[in-house]
Amino acid sequence: MTVPFDLALDARAAVRIVCGVFFLPHTIAKLRNIDRASILFDKVGFRPPRPFVLLTTGMELVAASGLISGLYPRTASIVAAIVLIGAAYAIGRNHGLMWRWQHPGIEYMLFWAVVCLCVGFLP
Repeated sequence: MTVPFDLALDARAAVRIVCGVFFLPHTIAKLRNIDRASILFDKVGFRPPRPFVLLTTGMELVAASGLISGLYPRTASIVAAIVLIGAAYAIGRNHGLMWRWQHPGIEYMLFWAVVCLCVGFLP
């Protein structure tokens, strides 16, 4: 039996889309709670905090839209990785440098950043 589509390409597209979609709940929550997010941004040293919240929200929307649509996926994956590495830095700065995400640690953010870069750059 022949498969009517390229399974590897479709799997890569599915992972790219999921990487983009996963930004949306986080972005929506940040927009709904700008004041609380600003407090965290200030605490970890991203100053002035409110403009940093808005900047990262915009970057998350660029990353999400590019990854979901497939338009400029390399650019979107780089923006996504920058946001996620910044989030890993903030988690480490706020909670101490721990690996496992349950503590909370940076593991999940770094994994997600690598996956975003892979779907943006691997053939």
